[in-house]
Amino acid sequence: MDFVIHNMFQKYTQSTYETCLACSLLQSVDQIMPIKINKKIELEVINHSMKFSKKDFVVGHLDYIGKKYKLNILRVVDNQPFYNYIKKIKTGPNIKIKVARIDFKLIDSYLETTKPIVYIDAYTLFKISHAPHFITVLRKIKNKYEVFDPWYGKTMIIESETLSDAISSLRNHLLFCPQLITLSK
Repeated sequence: MDFVIHNMFQKYTQSTYETCLACSLLQSVDQIMPIKINKKIELEVINHSMKFSKKDFVVGHLDYIGKKYKLNILRVVDNQPFYNYIKKIKTGPNIKIKVARIDFKLIDSYLETTKPIVYIDAYTLFKISHAPHFITVLRKIKNKYEVFDPWYGKTMIIESETLSDAISSLRNHLLFCPQLITLSK
């Protein structure tokens, strides 16, 4: 993997084991409206999430971002049973949820207009342990993807197969539902 500091993202590394989504969302907010990402706001996001609902890790993060920054959020989940489950959790009107298979075709379609946040198994990137992890896909370069990883606070170029394996491992090994999240005005 090639590590490259990318000018478009703030140089900020997640400060806790559980704040990859908070940092990914804040980086996406910064692409729409400039903000200063710091530990205080990172922890505000995850603390709000923990208090919001014990039924789903993601929904409270989205609620915080949607309310604080008045942004529209699309959350795509990979399977119908999970969609039915999370659809019952009350959220703001600016958070939309839909079902679609998370794969290259879907990621590539969103890359045309945004930089999607994607839920993966971190093992495929780090080869240390299996754990759910959020990254942001920045662009496709031939048969590779440039992604921003909040764990390191840097971008890296990964093979298409690596991204595919990371999504498949989340789905089939960890038994978590793959997801894709986008933000817009």
